[in-house]
Amino acid sequence: MAPPTTRRPPMAPLTAALALGALLVGCPSSSPPDAGGEDTGVPPDATSSMDAGPLPDGALPDGSPSLDAALDVGRDVPLDRPRPAACMLTAVVDLNARGAADGGVLRYMADNRSAPRTPSLPPTCVQSKINEGQYQVAHRYVPRISGRVRVSVDDPGTDVNFDTVLSAQAECFALLPGERSLGCNNNVERSAAMRPRASEMLTARVTMGVPFFIIVSGNFGEDAIVPQGNYALTVTELPEVAVGAMCDPEVRANACAVGSSCLSTGTPAMPRCVADGALDTRCRVDADPDCDAGLRCAAGFCRTALADGAPCGPDNRGVCSEGSVCQWLDGANTCLRTGTRGADCRDEGTPCDAGLACVHTRFGNNCRAAVAAGGACDPWGMRDGCAGDLACAFTATGGACVARGSVAGAPCGPSPNRCAAGLQCVLGPDRENEICVSPAAPGAACDPLGATSRCSTDTDCAADATLTAGTCVAPGRAAGAPCQAVTLACDPGLTCSVTAGAGQCQRAVAPSGSCDLRYGSTRCEGGGCVREGATTAACRADAAEVEPNDAPATGMMIAGAGASVTGALTGTDTRDCIRVAVPAGGSMVAETWTGDARVCALGGGDPTLAVFGPSGAEIVRDDDTPGRGLCSTFAPWTFPHASGLPAGTYAVCIGRGGDPVPRYRLTVSVLP
Repeated sequence: MAPPTTRRPPMAPLTAALALGALLVGCPSSSPPDAGGEDTGVPPDATSSMDAGPLPDGALPDGSPSLDAALDVGRDVPLDRPRPAACMLTAVVDLNARGAADGGVLRYMADNRSAPRTPSLPPTCVQSKINEGQYQVAHRYVPRISGRVRVSVDDPGTDVNFDTVLSAQAECFALLPGERSLGCNNNVERSAAMRPRASEMLTARVTMGVPFFIIVSGNFGEDAIVPQGNYALTVTELPEVAVGAMCDPEVRANACAVGSSCLSTGTPAMPRCVADGALDTRCRVDADPDCDAGLRCAAGFCRTALADGAPCGPDNRGVCSEGSVCQWLDGANTCLRTGTRGADCRDEGTPCDAGLACVHTRFGNNCRAAVAAGGACDPWGMRDGCAGDLACAFTATGGACVARGSVAGAPCGPSPNRCAAGLQCVLGPDRENEICVSPAAPGAACDPLGATSRCSTDTDCAADATLTAGTCVAPGRAAGAPCQAVTLACDPGLTCSVTAGAGQCQRAVAPSGSCDLRYGSTRCEGGGCVREGATTAACRADAAEVEPNDAPATGMMIAGAGASVTGALTGTDTRDCIRVAVPAGGSMVAETWTGDARVCALGGGDPTLAVFGPSGAEIVRDDDTPGRGLCSTFAPWTFPHASGLPAGTYAVCIGRGGDPVPRYRLTVSVLP
């Protein structure tokens, strides 16, 4: 028999005496936008179940509820359900009575040192079973308006080493399965107060006069990071804005009414509240349908649903229909049904249509043209794959279809004997598939790509002048070897590719000299390495970028088959483009650099790379290619788009986000 329940009626608004100090006027705070690690629980504009109603039992003579009565307000709760420790009358902080107004924002300072360690209100944004948000302090708050509330401890008053967690819920009870919180955040992404472990959240919609509870918790961290300390809790109420009215896109001064979102629309573009579900607006939350007829929800926005075979891509606001994906095929991004050539493999049934093979690449599982045993294939999986249970093994000339695990360079087979005798199973150069390699002793010949052999412990493969073979050497001893972690990082005649951190020893090459584009064993003096053939490249002198070149159509045209261009993306300059002619069936190699470091680090900025086809459509966009740090490589071994290109003029653009790129190098090579 189910336990007896009691209905907890909604509470009435607090009197002015209880609300003293909470003089909220909806002013925006100085805190940063919402960040990662956040679980909003209730969808952003979902309506709360807290409606106005009769006074609860225990109301004060003037009609306002007492705190102990207020703790009993809400949904049906079993009578035998114990109240959590953080929700005991002596533990809950009444913010409206104790908070202090500061510039229109309620601000309350305290600490959680006396709170019990065991969590009684586990926050939904902390996934660890060990650390569930401990030393919890519950704060009761009654909003004076209906809308959303921004809650933050990202404040100079919060201890810098205090790793906080913020959560909010309608009642002061642990959430039951299926119940949602009003919001949760563990570590704000960008801290206005230089408190990277502080927290901030935007609650779901709350109702005027109906209390909810804000819980401050602590996380156990490493070193000096602690789960307890002083905190400054700020609460800002955000009034609702009607559909069509101007709004604050950062949701700091106000919030759009339920069922609408703040978007920049019109001419000139102005931020206004726009009803959800229409074309290019946000998808409806917890509503069916989530978008109007003919539209499909993608990445939170309603876009035009595209038919199979229709053009698609990064600059196309439409999305492929359900069961189809946007992939590169025969020189264009196209909506393809799963299981067909170029599309994703099917999750159920036969992965691919007849004559195709399912290949795992950095883009997932894709259907490629099937190659028979012994046939030439693409070991990167961008062009084709091997039929049946065969797999494409790396070879000196490309690839060949063989049995898994049978030879060096082949993908590993199933357990327990994944590779033939004398071979080891390691992560391959594509950083996606495991391959079999032969171990190489110090001083022995090796494969610089690491596709058929790997050097033993404490040695690495340094490419020789042919760039197709190498020798296993100790750090610092040869071009291409890792730098030593000592003052003289490399042997005489070599320099380290970076001034600090892990790098490679490089040999300086004068302009027009042969350089190593693939393995980083050379450094071009006064220029960049530009590919000239399938295995050859030469140092080209840098050419300064020339404005205006902020758009693909106005990009700087380069002569010949390649160039090395330098510039900077600072101030209002967020993108530079160059244009290059590609012959029919040609390939392209384009790379971004920050400074001269082989692996780009945060100090040089975080550039992006985009390539636009002859029609002006953006065919690919990349940020942080595996193995390149914060830089990108567009090449036949990283993107299927980079080979078999239709003839025409292509634009290659380097861009940035919010942070500047003080110095960049963009190299582009065209191969027939």
